[in-house]
Amino acid sequence: MSHIGSGRRWWVAAALLLAGMVMGERWASTRPVTAQDGRRTFTDLQDREARRRAVEELGRSGDERQVTPLVEALRGDRDFLVRSAAAEALGNLKSELGLPALTAALDDVSPDVRAAAALALARLGRPAAIPPLRQRLQDAEPLVRSAAAQALGKLGDAQSLPELVNCLSDAEPEVRTSAAEALGALGRREAVEPLLRTLADGNLYVRSRAAMALGMLGDPRAIPAVSELLLDKERTVRASAAEALGRFRDRQAVPPLLEALRDREAAVRQNAAFALGKIGDETAADGLMDALRDEDARVRARAVDALGALAVPRTLDAIVDSLRDGDGLVRTLAVQALGNFKDDRATEALVQTLAADDALLRRRAVESLAKIGDARTLPAVQTALGDANPDVRASAVVALPRIGGSQVLPALLTAFQSEDAAMRSTAAFALARLGSEEAFVGVVEVVGRMAFDDVLNRRAAIVGFFNAVPESPLRLQGLVASPDALRRRGALLGLMAVTVPPGATGTFLEALADSDPEVRRAALAALARTDPARFAQATAQRLAAEPDPAVRVEWLSRLTEPRETPPALAETLRGLAREDAAPEVRQASVAALDRLRLPRVILPGPSRTLPAIADVAPPPGPELAPSLTSPLPLPPPPPDSPRPVSAAPLPAVAANEVPSAPPPAPQPAATASAPLPSRPIASTTVRESAPPGPAPGLAGSPETATPRPAPRATAAGKAAPTAVAARRLPLRRLPEARTAPVWVSPGRTLPAGSLSADDRVTRNEAQVMDYLERLVAAQLAFRMASGGRFASLAELQQQERGLEAPFVDQDYVFALYVTEATAFGPADFFVLATPRISGLTGRRAFYVDASGIIRSSDAGQTWLPAARQWTPVRSRSAG
Repeated sequence: MSHIGSGRRWWVAAALLLAGMVMGERWASTRPVTAQDGRRTFTDLQDREARRRAVEELGRSGDERQVTPLVEALRGDRDFLVRSAAAEALGNLKSELGLPALTAALDDVSPDVRAAAALALARLGRPAAIPPLRQRLQDAEPLVRSAAAQALGKLGDAQSLPELVNCLSDAEPEVRTSAAEALGALGRREAVEPLLRTLADGNLYVRSRAAMALGMLGDPRAIPAVSELLLDKERTVRASAAEALGRFRDRQAVPPLLEALRDREAAVRQNAAFALGKIGDETAADGLMDALRDEDARVRARAVDALGALAVPRTLDAIVDSLRDGDGLVRTLAVQALGNFKDDRATEALVQTLAADDALLRRRAVESLAKIGDARTLPAVQTALGDANPDVRASAVVALPRIGGSQVLPALLTAFQSEDAAMRSTAAFALARLGSEEAFVGVVEVVGRMAFDDVLNRRAAIVGFFNAVPESPLRLQGLVASPDALRRRGALLGLMAVTVPPGATGTFLEALADSDPEVRRAALAALARTDPARFAQATAQRLAAEPDPAVRVEWLSRLTEPRETPPALAETLRGLAREDAAPEVRQASVAALDRLRLPRVILPGPSRTLPAIADVAPPPGPELAPSLTSPLPLPPPPPDSPRPVSAAPLPAVAANEVPSAPPPAPQPAATASAPLPSRPIASTTVRESAPPGPAPGLAGSPETATPRPAPRATAAGKAAPTAVAARRLPLRRLPEARTAPVWVSPGRTLPAGSLSADDRVTRNEAQVMDYLERLVAAQLAFRMASGGRFASLAELQQQERGLEAPFVDQDYVFALYVTEATAFGPADFFVLATPRISGLTGRRAFYVDASGIIRSSDAGQTWLPAARQWTPVRSRSAG
């Protein structure tokens, strides 16, 4: 560039720099990776760490639909760390859809990606991955060969044994280590001899893994060789050998392990004590008692645990003395060990431990007393029901049936009614474990005493009990016919909780005729919750025959808008609003008409007053004064208006109904007088006090309008408004009044009982949070019953019949994700609730997981880091 001037040279350099930056940006960009459902994305982030975190988040979602974006990341991302993370995420999803991509990733240019793909294929557990994994045992990179060996061991492919044995001679120690571990996982005796030769390997980790693999195989021929490793110069090898000898569970390993109790390294002594407890030979008792005086607390803890497994009577005093050890773990394991002794000294020591300051000690003491099962300790365990720690109380509930049998039924029923959800669930399973008819009837009676809302709030415990009792629906059906009203009510509420809607509809319908009003209340509440359509039909047919006004009011209050309103329902409600003797029933009937968006009714008024709606709505505003229900002198009709011929009252008629009889011919009218001022009418259902015939109507103002037929409607007094088109209707008085008509224009207002947009959003969000609390409680109950697993939404709905809330299908969308327990963490679940129409059905999205903390975020925001960035709404759930 010597021929270019200095000024031009600067501009050329700047242009080249700018072009390089543009090309670099284009080279660095990648296509967005988008989830199939469109809700979760990670875009072309420049930050490698951000892309890796996004991939990991998709892998933890448990959603099989995320396979597609993860496969795209595995195949196309420029960074090997992101591709490795994508392979691991596909393994975590455990979906067979990721098998082809992971198999192809075994040929990736990066050894890290190939190794990650091999381990992910092991987590998928598909036999189709075995042939390509065998080929990777010949990979040039030791990292890949090691991962392939581990994967074949986890897949349990016995046909890979020769190739894995060959890997014991690999030049790299990490490959030999993985091969030894895989041979132990295969469990084939053919691997014993190759592993025995590997015990002399020069690498300490290879020797350790070979010893552990021989312990897993459990062939007694390997005990002498493994025992020799207790003298190895490396403490890691000696500790692994001690643990491996315990896996053999053979008495010939006891003498070398007793020698190992005096090893100079605490880790070796600890593993030796643990192994002696696994073997369970009484000849090791003296050596283990000596280990209770070891200077290392971990050795003492393992020793007392082993002595508890042996349960030799002469060691009891030494274990009791360990209750005063300075280390908390030693004391806890000593309490657990005492549960293996059927001795008064053990029970006495455990009862005294119930007064300890450490809640964990108290809990373990209750569990040990339950294991012993001495009925004399029942009062002490019942005292633990009032412990300040909830875990201690729960353990006491579980212990009661084992100690006291049926005599603890009252205490368990009391715990079943606790305010603590975990306590109730534990009591439910304890009651089910009793398995007696008295326990079943007792729970039914407890449920019968509960208010309906309490039954819903405690539904997890109620369902937990009845699901744990065989044939509980049939037994509940039998109690519905019991002469005891309390049992009938409890049986109905129990059926509501455990039967699949509308499985018990017939039973609920029959109970609507029960002689006891509380039983009828329970039946109508259960029917309204489980089968709204049949409840609406029953309302139309049976409500008028209900003798108790309070039950009629509750019946009406539970009437919600069904998908199809029975035609007779409106007539039933109108009849109650007109004729029921109880004013509260009339008010509830009108409220139900408004709630169901049905036309209101008009009750007949005095002969010289305008028709009035009785007990319908609040009094009119200032623009309606004076009241339309007071007697008013009406002006005579205009000359061209029809002449009324009768003053007989007519039945109530809904707005826009067509008269069945043809109108008579109009008659001449008298002179007009001054008209009344116009006032709005806000009712859609009216009653006329004039005979059938064409009503005069005006299209313009009262002074200039010409007559025309008008709808059969008139003013109402305290009518709650319903949205109607503005129109002018005549006010006519009785036939003897020859005055001109006055025209009034009905106003346009919202229906009574309707919600504003803000009210609807507030209601929906409150219902979502309540629903999430019940869902968390149901998950925790399911986990307790299933041994640590969380349920899918289908399983939850099968267990909890009330998890299908109406608003869920209309205003909010729920997604439930469940992850299984892995080596990296326990089982977990989370639920995401998003408004169907953001801003209209809800403004916030909600998130909850197994912690029970409900979090929220503005709808539309990304939810990938939900648990870390969303705002907590409720710090605990109902479960």
